Formats: sequence, structure tokens, C-alpha cells
Amino acid sequence: MAALSRIALLFATVFIPSALATPLIFSRAVNPPTALPQRATANDLRWQPSLDFDTDGCYNVPAISADGTIAQGLPHNWVSASSDCRDLSDLDNNNVYSRQRCNSGWCVYIYDYYFEKDVSVPYFIDTGHTHDWEHIAVWVKDGKAEYVGASQHGNYEVKPASQVRWDGEHPKMVYHKDGGSTHCFRFANTADDAIENAKGVWFRGALVSYNGFPAGIRDLLYAHDFGSGNIALKDSAFPGQISKAKPAAITFDINLDEGSPGTP
Repeated sequence: MAALSRIALLFATVFIPSALATPLIFSRAVNPPTALPQRATANDLRWQPSLDFDTDGCYNVPAISADGTIAQGLPHNWVSASSDCRDLSDLDNNNVYSRQRCNSGWCVYIYDYYFEKDVSVPYFIDTGHTHDWEHIAVWVKDGKAEYVGASQHGNYEVKPASQVRWDGEHPKMVYHKDGGSTHCFRFANTADDAIENAKGVWFRGALVSYNGFPAGIRDLLYAHDFGSGNIALKDSAFPGQISKAKPAAITFDINLDEGSPGTP
């Protein structure tokens, strides 16, 4: 036991001060890319979620600029969950990405959000990762939202619209740290109207639809390897994301477009 105590003391002496000092060492070397101008279909905009962000996490930022610059991300070891990624400028310079698929009387709208890091264990060797993509799905039938899905660690929590809080026709969602795990989206509750983001409003960033990118930029973004972060909207991933977010009660072809994804 004495030997274990000495090891613990040595660890505390050597590593913990280093961890606490790390935010002074690791700072954002490069700002996020400059946001693309908003260019989205009317329906993608109509159902775009309104977000807040708990204080123990980042704001989403653009993943790519019009000149093809791709976000470099941020370190996730020995840092806090929100260091260097929660500035007012991140809300002023912001993009959200969307894609819709319609058939069988239904349309699903999936919204993709890029975050520069996802920290699970602050100020320590972390099980999180640089780069995080999170997603929200809105299911619409006959011009009415019927279900909403929130991405959570590779799957979705899906709720009927009657159990979701709304900002007009925009579902209220919160990006949060899921206990001792990494970050994900959750459904807002009444307490979340005490807004925690720097603008003090339910926030919607500049939206870019599937066909709203400048020429060549979408392909460049979708070809990039973001490590543990996965883009939901690219062709290789989109059907699988729809399948995960699909309510069990509905009939829908995850591979078929009827009049979708539309052009802004």
C-alpha cells in the first residue's frame, strides 16, 4: 500500500499540475474556416433546429470555406471541454449542413454540425477525439413535423413531435456532455429556455443545403477524413443515417429520392 501511495503522490505531483497548465499551452493555432454564405432550400430552412449549447462544450463551426480550406480541429487531451471553441465569433461565423430525402409521403431532413473537438475527460488523457460531427433528423408528412431524432454516440433517440419543444417550426435541441461520455444532442426541456450560449437566443447558423455548396466544395468536404467524426450527408453514409433515425412505425425507402434533395 505504501508503494501505491508513493506512485499516486508522484502521479499527482508530475501530471496534475501539467494538466491544469495545459490550456496555456494548447490554444487555437488556426481559426475555423470562413463560413459559406447561406444557400438552402425553403424546406431545409423551415425545419432547421434551433440550438443551445451547454457550457461544458463547444459551438459548432464551419467545416470548410469557399476556397476549400478544411477545419483542422483542436487537441482533446489535457484540455477543458470548451477551451478555444466557445467564442462569440464562432456563432457569428457559423455553418450548418443539410440534406433531405422524400418518398412514400414522407420527407426526412438531416442537419449536420461540425465541432472542432469532443472531450470526454477534461484535463487528462482523453477518450474523446479531435473533430466531431453530430446530426439531427426531422421527419415531415403533409407539411407537418411528426418526429425528431437526435444523434447520440452513433445512434439516434427519436421522439414524436408532440414530445418535442418547438421554436415555431424549429425543434429546440441542446448540444451537451453526456455524463462521463462525449458530447451529443439532447431534446430541450423547459429549463433550457435559460439560454447558455453567448447570443442569448435559440440559435440557427447559416444553412447550406446539399446543392447549396460552391462548385467542387461539397465533394472536397465529403472526401475528407475527419477521423472519429462522421459526416451524415455524404452518399456512402446517408442511407444508414436515415435508417438509424427512422421511426419504427413509418414506411420509407432509405435509398430513394422523389423530388429531393432540391436546389436552393
